[in-house]
Amino acid sequence: MPTLYRKYRPQTFADLVGQEHIAQTITNAISLNKVAHAYLFSGPRGIGKTTLARLLAKALNCPNRLPGTAEPCNTCSSCIEITEGRNIDVIEIDAASHTGVDNVRENIIENAQFKPTKSPFKVFIIDEVHMLSTSAFNALLKTLEEPPAHVIFILATTENHKLPATILSRCQRFNFNKIPTDKMIKRLKTLAKNEEIEVEDEVLKRVAFKSDGCLRDAESLLGQIFSLGLKKITATDSENILPTPQPEKVLALLEAVFNHNAPAGLEIIAEQVNSGANLEQFAYDIAETLRLIIILQTGFEPEELNEHKKEDKKRLKDLGVLITSEKLIQLTDKIIIRRQEMKRSTLPQLPLELWVVEAANTNNQTPDKNIPPSNNQKTEEKKEPSTTTTKDEQPTHKITDAIKTVITNITHPHQTPTVSFETVVEKWPELIRGLDQSNHSLTFILKVCNLESLTANGLEISLPYSFHKEKIDDRKTKKIIEDTLEKLLGERINLVCVVKENKTAKTEDEVGAIATDFGGEVVE
Repeated sequence: MPTLYRKYRPQTFADLVGQEHIAQTITNAISLNKVAHAYLFSGPRGIGKTTLARLLAKALNCPNRLPGTAEPCNTCSSCIEITEGRNIDVIEIDAASHTGVDNVRENIIENAQFKPTKSPFKVFIIDEVHMLSTSAFNALLKTLEEPPAHVIFILATTENHKLPATILSRCQRFNFNKIPTDKMIKRLKTLAKNEEIEVEDEVLKRVAFKSDGCLRDAESLLGQIFSLGLKKITATDSENILPTPQPEKVLALLEAVFNHNAPAGLEIIAEQVNSGANLEQFAYDIAETLRLIIILQTGFEPEELNEHKKEDKKRLKDLGVLITSEKLIQLTDKIIIRRQEMKRSTLPQLPLELWVVEAANTNNQTPDKNIPPSNNQKTEEKKEPSTTTTKDEQPTHKITDAIKTVITNITHPHQTPTVSFETVVEKWPELIRGLDQSNHSLTFILKVCNLESLTANGLEISLPYSFHKEKIDDRKTKKIIEDTLEKLLGERINLVCVVKENKTAKTEDEVGAIATDFGGEVVE
C-alpha cells in the first residue's frame, strides 16, 4: 500500500498547495508555448519541487493537452507513464548519489544528444543538484547553456547558495515557500475525508505545527496516525505517535524557575519521571516555550501562538515581564545543551534537574508591579530614581540615559531621604576610605568637595572646578559613589554636583594632606 503522500501526490497544477505563485507562472509559460530550456526549483524539503517538475514534464509531453491550456489530461499513456515513473523520456537523477563527472557525462550529456523516443521533449529532472562536484558542474555547463531544442532541464535543490553562479545564470529560478499552516490543515482535512476517517481538529493542528511547513512530513505523519485503524481519531488516540505537548506543566516549571523556586521546579520534573513521560520531549517543549517568550518580548506574535489556549497566552506574556531578554537567551542556550546531554546521561532526568537548579539560582527576576511591596522591598523601590542600571538590569528596549532620566523623574518623583544630613556627613569619610583602594583619583576629588545640603533632590556637593564636576557626573563614576553610599546609609540617595569656586587659598594643612595622598611632600 503506497504511503499517503505518494497516493495523493498532486496530478494537476490546480492540486498544488501553497505554491500558487509559481504554478501560475509555469502554466502561463506552457499555455503560451514560452517554456524555458532550464529551470531551478529551490526551497525546503517536502514542499512540492519534484511534484511540480513532474507536472511540468507531463504537461509538455501530453498529446491531449488543449492549445492555450496547461493542465495535462492524466489519461494518455504519456501521462500515466510519467505518473508511475516509467517514462523513458523523463529522466530523474539523484545528484546526491551521482556526483561525479562520469555520471553527468554518461547520464545527461550523452543522453541529451538523442531525440526523445516518443515524446516532444526529453526532460531531465536533477534532484539535490547542489551535490554535484565542481568538475561535474563544469561538464554540465555547456549542455545547460546551449541544450538541444528537444531538451528541458529542471534542477531541484534545498541549498541553491551552493550552486555556481554560472549555473544559476542559465536557469529560470523559482523559490518555493514553506506551506502555510491554514492551507496545510485544509489539505489534511481533504485527505482524511478521502480516507473516510474522522480526525479531531486538534490532531490536525498538531500535525501541521509539528511539520514546520513541510507538507510531505505532515502527510507522512497523518499516515502513521491513520495506521491505528480507527475510524475516529481523537487527540488521546494519537498520543503514541504524536507526543502531546504539556503547556500547563511547562509554564508551571518556568514560573517556578523565574521566581527562584527550584524545589517547585524539581517537583514537576519528578512528576514527569514518575508518569513515564518522555523527558527529551519535555525539554524540547521547554525550549520551544522559551523561544515564544523571547519573540513575545519583541511585540511580535508568532503563528505558533495559535496552538495555545487564551489563558496560556497570557501566562506566556506575564513570564516575559519577569525576566530580561539577556537572561532568557542564556536559559534557552543552556536548555538546548542540557537536552543534548540527556541522550548520553545514565540518569536522563539529571541534566534537566541541573538546568532547573542553575536557572533558578542565576536568573534575574523583575518584581511584579501588582504585588504590594513588603518591608524587605522598600530598599529596592528607592533605587528607582537612579538613572543607571546594573548589567543584568538592562531594559529589553534600549533607552538613552537622558530619556530614561526624564521618564524616571515623571513616574517616580524624588522623596525626601529618611537619613539626616548629619548622618551623611558622619559617614562621608568612611565612604572615601572604602573607595580609596580601588579609585585613588576619585577619592582625591571627594576629599576636596564640600557637602552642602540634603533635600528631596538628593545630596548636593560642591567642587571648586568644572572638570571635577564632569568627573563626578560621569555615569559610571556617579553610580559607584551612589552604590557605596547606599551600602553605608541603607537607602538610595541621588548625587547632585555643583561648581563653587573657592578663591581662598588653601591652608598649609590642606595642601600637605593632598600632597601626602599622592605620595609627595610640600617643598618650601
